Amino acid sequence: MTNDAPIVSIVAALLFGSLSIAAIAAGTIGVLLFFAMMTGMALGAAFFIVLQTRELASVQKLDQVGEGVDASLEALQDLQWEVQEREARYRDLLDHQDDVILRRDADGRLTFINDSYCRVFGVTRQEALGQPFRLPLAEDAVAPAGLELGGASRRRSEVVELETASGPRWFIWEDFAITDPSGALTEVQSVAHDVTEQREAERALAQARDDAESASTAKSRFLASMSHEIRTPMNGILGMTGLLLDTQLSPEQTTYARAIGSSAKTLLSLIDEVLDFSKIEAGRIELEAAPFDIAETMQSVIELLAPRAREKGLTIGWFADPGLPRTAIGDQMRVRQILMNLIGNAIKFTEQGGVGLRLVGADDGAGLRFMVSDTGAGIPEAKLEQIFLEFEQADSGPSRRHGGTGLGLAISKRLVDAMGGTIQVTSTPDEGTSFTVDLPLDSPADSSPIAEDWPQAEGRSVLVVLQGQVEAALSAELLNALGAETALRSAETLSGLGPAGRSDLAQYNALLTDKASLKAVPFNLLEAFGKADGDAKRAVVVLDPNERPEIDALKTRGFDGYLMRPIRPRSMLIQLVGDPASEAAAPAPSTEAPPRCTSPAGDALSVLLAEDNDINALLAKAVLEKAGAAVERAANGREAISLVKDALRDEKPGFDLVLMDIHMPDMDGVEAAGLIRALYEDGAKPGAGRPPIVALTANAFAEDRAAYLEAGLDDYLAKPFEKNELLSLIGRWQMAGLGDAVSRTEAASGTGAA
Repeated sequence: MTNDAPIVSIVAALLFGSLSIAAIAAGTIGVLLFFAMMTGMALGAAFFIVLQTRELASVQKLDQVGEGVDASLEALQDLQWEVQEREARYRDLLDHQDDVILRRDADGRLTFINDSYCRVFGVTRQEALGQPFRLPLAEDAVAPAGLELGGASRRRSEVVELETASGPRWFIWEDFAITDPSGALTEVQSVAHDVTEQREAERALAQARDDAESASTAKSRFLASMSHEIRTPMNGILGMTGLLLDTQLSPEQTTYARAIGSSAKTLLSLIDEVLDFSKIEAGRIELEAAPFDIAETMQSVIELLAPRAREKGLTIGWFADPGLPRTAIGDQMRVRQILMNLIGNAIKFTEQGGVGLRLVGADDGAGLRFMVSDTGAGIPEAKLEQIFLEFEQADSGPSRRHGGTGLGLAISKRLVDAMGGTIQVTSTPDEGTSFTVDLPLDSPADSSPIAEDWPQAEGRSVLVVLQGQVEAALSAELLNALGAETALRSAETLSGLGPAGRSDLAQYNALLTDKASLKAVPFNLLEAFGKADGDAKRAVVVLDPNERPEIDALKTRGFDGYLMRPIRPRSMLIQLVGDPASEAAAPAPSTEAPPRCTSPAGDALSVLLAEDNDINALLAKAVLEKAGAAVERAANGREAISLVKDALRDEKPGFDLVLMDIHMPDMDGVEAAGLIRALYEDGAKPGAGRPPIVALTANAFAEDRAAYLEAGLDDYLAKPFEKNELLSLIGRWQMAGLGDAVSRTEAASGTGAA
């Protein structure tokens, strides 16, 4: 208590301000003690507070960590569920695949297989996993080389036959390399796709294709054989009919003989159409790309078909844009065939009027456009597309008026398609039909225009009065294209002219007319034209071939020249506006008798005829002997060789020409021709050291001709042939120079004789 008094006093003094210095001094020690005690308590309290604060913070941190751990665990659990769900989904996806899927480690042991693997190979996962994998090849199947992966290969695919639970099956087996980051092989994944049905289908398709090709080949061979067999007797029919018509016959006999010839030609045309279509259908058509004269091609087609048109009382003609290139690059034979089919079809279905062929440039400037038009009955709109189908005609049915196979237009369309062109048809009932063919035919850069050697018609005025409207229109179109002023009139329009109208006809300086118009006009057309002796006016008359005997009378009437149908454009221009004397440069087809068959020395042409068919031999021999040739026949190839050897051995003049049938017993014509060539000195050319060897064959396709020429024969004549065709062929070789007496003498002395 004693010690507490000063402290209390000090505290009281401090509290109430009444503490004296003495008292303070007296209680100093107590004060110090008091402060020490208070300080200790404060420090303890502070330390306690710090400890409490730190503990509270730690607890809070632990709570936060706990919450984070809980969240992480929950996220991990969600991720695990997601992984498991994905794994189940992917496994389900793989297990439901029809393809076999597996994996194997670097040691070749299976680490994964899907349900399809188990199902296909009849095993369970427990049986397969961990076991070495071996490709279950089917019996007699050969393991594909290099199917097991290794080295730098990372992927391979093979078609292999495997043994499965359901028997042998075909699979596309693909292996994929699985590597670690260093590139080392860790696993191989394989996927096998069952292609058994597909392979069987492909095999069946291939077999069907082979069967179809075999059938097509057999059909083509059959048709070719039948063609040959039919053409051989047809040659006798046509040839003998021609010889018969050369004899003295009554009018009735002449009619019958011509009917035989016409029927035989029709049958021959049908055979050719069927064979053409068969070849095109079999895909055996080959197109050439060679330069040819397009104007000459058109003219030859028109001239070839003109007699058929004339028999029906039709006129026929052609027009070509004078500025077009004369030379085209393409398959001339196929272009001719297209034009022949279209024009022949037009003639067939036209009863009156005419048929025209026009050539202009294509609309796009690339290629040529051919237009064949007629004045026939037309084609119903519903049948415009049908006519291009095989064996179809516009007038089908038992009541149809026109025969034929219905293949001409189908063949033409396929040929046009093969050339990359187009063919279209337009028709107006009772007015006519027009076919338009666009062909992408190029021309050489140096090709001259069609009209380069044609007279120009500037400053000329031409009155055209022709009975045939197609012929008249084409003639007027050509004259206009070359600069003339043309007036197109008909006999009907001229018949109504009075004196003033007739006097207007004198304004023209050229007249083109025909006999039919001269008869139909009720006044003297030549007189109205005002033709006087010595003036520059020209009057030209167009005649049918059978009107040739009237030429002199027409010239006496005042005509300056004449043209034979079908009209040749160049000849028409020369007669109307040019110098008629220059027409000798391009003469019209000769109607005179063919040249006599004579050797270069002027003797009878010596011909070796190798022909096994008696009738065809009789025909050829009769034609040649009537033309002045001396003919020796061989019945086969061996006999022909023997005759040539005999001629050379006996130092006879030898043969000037060899006509060689191709199909003969014992030895065919190709082999015989080769052996005959070997009898003559090396390098001897046909007509200059040895006789030309001409193939006579019923194989009439262009490829047959090419094959025979390539085999060494010098020329080719297809059966059936007419008398003029055989004599024209001989005439060509006569002009080229048949035989060489010196060379034949050398050959006979042993230079090249076998």
